[in-house]
Amino acid sequence: MRITANQLTIFRIVSLPIPCILLYGGATSKLVALFIFALLGFTDYLDGVLARRHGTTPFGTFFDPIADKIFITVIYIPFVYLGYIPLWMALLLFFREFLITEVRRLMSQKKLELRVTELAKSKTTIQMAGAAFILLVHLVQDRDLVITLFSLPLAFTLVIAGTSLIRRKSISQRVVLALSCFSYIFLMRLLFNPEWSAFLYMVVILGFTYASGLQYIAVSYSAWAGIYRSTVLLIFRLISSFLIPILALAMLSYVPKLSWMGIFVISFDFASQGLDTWISSLGIEEKIKDRLKRVILVPLAVGIGILLLILTDTQTMARGFLWISLIFSTFYVAIDYYGHRKLLLTGTVSPS
Repeated sequence: MRITANQLTIFRIVSLPIPCILLYGGATSKLVALFIFALLGFTDYLDGVLARRHGTTPFGTFFDPIADKIFITVIYIPFVYLGYIPLWMALLLFFREFLITEVRRLMSQKKLELRVTELAKSKTTIQMAGAAFILLVHLVQDRDLVITLFSLPLAFTLVIAGTSLIRRKSISQRVVLALSCFSYIFLMRLLFNPEWSAFLYMVVILGFTYASGLQYIAVSYSAWAGIYRSTVLLIFRLISSFLIPILALAMLSYVPKLSWMGIFVISFDFASQGLDTWISSLGIEEKIKDRLKRVILVPLAVGIGILLLILTDTQTMARGFLWISLIFSTFYVAIDYYGHRKLLLTGTVSPS
């Protein structure tokens, strides 16, 4: 039986809760989580190889990026709870991810494709490698040991770069990127403590994340200008589509122990965005479901949050808003996937 790229994508998604749970355990559990994350990260590379070899599918085109986003969700939100990274950095990271995913969905509604750029692929690699580095520097406090651990992949990458230069007279972009990342990581841990090392690498992650995001926006802007006459209306539509998960993430500053709820809310929203993008690319308009989210669920969630803030304290409000967000996100993803179960199982659309 031949393993397909889509099977690896599904395997990566359903396996992610295991290392996520382990992150909340002790040092040994975190090391096991790091090992599992590394294996799942390798499946991301492997399904790309299989897709190029056997051809891509609509499912893989839209769900592989979603799997990557859920991957960073189950890593970086626990990092906030553990104090490895500040919440505001996680908010910036997920704001960009939701924004570009929604841009892709809106463009697919108009039969326009937003292709994955090389910079975006590099961004994903840096996010995953950065997560491993941030976890490792907090687990291994001995600076000399950490430097030794990271000098090994740096030396290995240098050998690959040297071999490529001798044989092919050039070095691939992927090797240059890996060499730059390992060199930066090595230097940061050489000069700074774990907290500052993690912070400075997060700066690099956010830099790549927003650079690739701006590249997408620049590519898609001309298409937007011809479709959406009002820029203000477009911005409102974009932000309103992912306002609930972003606000839910912000609530973790008041109730950090409920970070598991933030993981579910954000993962469910990414899953819905992926399916909605796929549906839109098939030429199916779902105005009722779209309005249900933007006109009913989002205002209702925000309204309940404001009411709780007026009547109770901030912690109760944050806890209540997270529960409401989880209920709404679960409801939306359930009707989304149940309504398109035939498409998910067979790749064909149910007759209207």
